[in-house]
Amino acid sequence: MLLAQTYKQHHSMLFGLAYRMLGIAADAEDIVQDVFAQYLAMDTGEILNEKAYLTRMTANRCINLLKSSRRQRETYTGEWLPEPLPDGGPSLASDSAERRENIGYAYLVLMQRLSPLERAIYILKETLGFEYRDIAEMLDKAETSCRKTFSRAKLKIGQSEEVPPQPEGTLEEAQERFVEAFIRASDTGNFKPLLAFLLDDVVLVSDGGGKAKAALNPIFGVGRVQAFFEGVSAKGSFLDGMERIVVNGDPGLALRKDGRITRIICAEWEPGGSRVRRIYMVLNPDKLTRFN
Repeated sequence: MLLAQTYKQHHSMLFGLAYRMLGIAADAEDIVQDVFAQYLAMDTGEILNEKAYLTRMTANRCINLLKSSRRQRETYTGEWLPEPLPDGGPSLASDSAERRENIGYAYLVLMQRLSPLERAIYILKETLGFEYRDIAEMLDKAETSCRKTFSRAKLKIGQSEEVPPQPEGTLEEAQERFVEAFIRASDTGNFKPLLAFLLDDVVLVSDGGGKAKAALNPIFGVGRVQAFFEGVSAKGSFLDGMERIVVNGDPGLALRKDGRITRIICAEWEPGGSRVRRIYMVLNPDKLTRFN
């Protein structure tokens, strides 16, 4: 009964940590199950902080897996993107310390810029709200080292400056308008109205993993992104019509063919939510199984 309580209390938080670090839901769930299996076999009577202990086990397993899978990522066909999840995923925002902007798909992509250790420290501090002294103990590092690593991680993902808070609903409204505009563009083949939502230096990143036809390299600039979508449309790829879905808690787009979703599109917005700076398109069928 005690283990069942522990599982129910901490599973969502641990899965959220592992998923954010790894970007693959199945790998995250495997690690969490391994953590609970080991915890079950332990004498837990002397563990004073159950949440911190389980978090430590999960974070360190994720770091080890990321280090061991580095070569696999390097040989991946084309660009590697995280696996998106339907809706908000399995209770990704279950912990009160977690902020909503830290469950979105763009956040997952940003985490890929960080080393495994930077990723762990950033998520533990910024997303889960642990103090530096607790993080240092979890990862067997000095507290000053954790502070420096966190600052370095913020610089890498472009968060060296605080973004002024935006009026509630601003970003959500912009996301909805972008989704509607994209659906109209895919229906008509005219993508010019969509350009008002895009920065001039917008980047399109697509992930086919060698299992679906996708651009192997990022596409830079609003003109080339427009040409890409117009070319895809001219080949009839949008004939079945795009539909609105929710991806990691945010509005996104999906293309369904023969009853199955074959591609998902979501956007990363510039600070303040004015225009889109990156478009992510996932076509690898292995990363779309939870939508089908």
